[in-house]
Amino acid sequence: MKKILIVSLLLIMALGVAACGTSPQVDQLAPTLQAAAEQLAPTVQAAVEEVAPTLQAAATDLAPTVNAAVESGAATLEAAATSIADTPEPAEEPTAEPAEGEMAEEACNETYEDETIIVHQAAGLTGPLAQILGDGFINGSQAAVDRINAAGGVCGVMLEIELEDSQYDPEQEVAIYERYRAEDPPPLFHLSYGSGAAIVLKDRVIEDKVPHITAGLNDEAFYIPRNGYTFGTGPIYSDQFAGFVGWLQDNWDEVKPEGAGDDIVVGVIGWANAFGAGATTPAALEYLEGRGITVLPLESQEVLPTADVTGQLQNLLANGANVIWAQSLSFGPAQVIGTLQALGAWDSVIASGVNWSMNTDVVNILGENAALMDGYYGVMPSYWWNDTDNPGVQMATEDFEAAGLPDAKKDVGYLLSYGQMFGVANILRHAMNMVGFDGLTGEAVFDAMQDMGTIDAGGMATMNAAGEDRAPREAQIRQAQFEDGAIEFVVIEDFFELPDTRPPVP
Repeated sequence: MKKILIVSLLLIMALGVAACGTSPQVDQLAPTLQAAAEQLAPTVQAAVEEVAPTLQAAATDLAPTVNAAVESGAATLEAAATSIADTPEPAEEPTAEPAEGEMAEEACNETYEDETIIVHQAAGLTGPLAQILGDGFINGSQAAVDRINAAGGVCGVMLEIELEDSQYDPEQEVAIYERYRAEDPPPLFHLSYGSGAAIVLKDRVIEDKVPHITAGLNDEAFYIPRNGYTFGTGPIYSDQFAGFVGWLQDNWDEVKPEGAGDDIVVGVIGWANAFGAGATTPAALEYLEGRGITVLPLESQEVLPTADVTGQLQNLLANGANVIWAQSLSFGPAQVIGTLQALGAWDSVIASGVNWSMNTDVVNILGENAALMDGYYGVMPSYWWNDTDNPGVQMATEDFEAAGLPDAKKDVGYLLSYGQMFGVANILRHAMNMVGFDGLTGEAVFDAMQDMGTIDAGGMATMNAAGEDRAPREAQIRQAQFEDGAIEFVVIEDFFELPDTRPPVP
């Protein structure tokens, strides 16, 4: 009987060891278990001798049942032991999934009441380009900050917006930044929205160690030099252009216009400024040339709502373009769309453009002729108003409707600035967890961004700050489709990785 009990105990212990493997916890407990076993040995022995007759009789009566149970359970025990041994240990701090309509956010190590952080921004609120963002931009920024503050701020710290009108003029962008820089305390970060600002501030923000988060997605502003302080809210323009044309080539048989032939010839028309030249960089052209795709010389258009682009488009079409890429915004794509339609060329080309060329303002400018946009392709690095299952879009829509704003103002400006504020909050939260509130500086914010790598912007977009990366490289392709009397931006290709066309180091 003693032998049976001892063998049974040894089997149970062996299964326990097999299940636990050779974890550090078992090694640490071994001496304690050994001492306990030695101390209890006399008591266990006496108890065994006392109950031995009863156990012997019970064992005799139950032997058939026990044997059957052992035989039927052996395979189950073996499978369970194997499964437990192969199961990885759980993460030290598992994060609960966010509830529907909420986004996961990092917990605060400490809270800092009665403190404020200024959100420094510069954007074109007046002038010819103001309608690109306009009051949608202002409304989106403020709505997000109001929601963040109402929920307790960022680790208890309230956000406060300081915004100045730059008209997207580079000289004004510099002047505004210098005024912010002279404040006490100096800015922890700077937000802007045009290529001009990204270019003229790139060296200043490195010297001052102030992260510059911008929607001006110029390649050299981000990557010359490497490891700079300028970060993008979307992929650089050359990545977008190369990615879209590469996608076209992969899907040409399905999407090409009737009579377009097998070869892709791309004509690019862009504004006569740094932004307008942002797609056709040497790296992007080299990538597409390597794929056997012809890109015609860039045609420029004036940055004017009254500009005539007939001559430029006729030149591109005469040279065989069956793809037209618009490197412009607002009235720029509207001019391209209207002119292609007037020339009778709409059905013989793929009309497409950079992010923000597919925006509500283009639809509003076309007005009663909005159906002319039907079929236009755009690269979109973030979710849109019709993505009603996205938590960030749900929040933005709730705040938009609470403000009583008309549907005509559901534009990219509102969504971009709304999501961006949540991205800023995530960065600040992580920075405070690293250095505390009193340790916050521009350099500390930069370090936090690098440590985070991928930064969530309200669940609607992401930024990439890992290593030398300064912009994300994923985007959707959408098409404007006229449905039920209105234009909808419909996903044709969900998020995919764009080619890396960052410029080489000089």
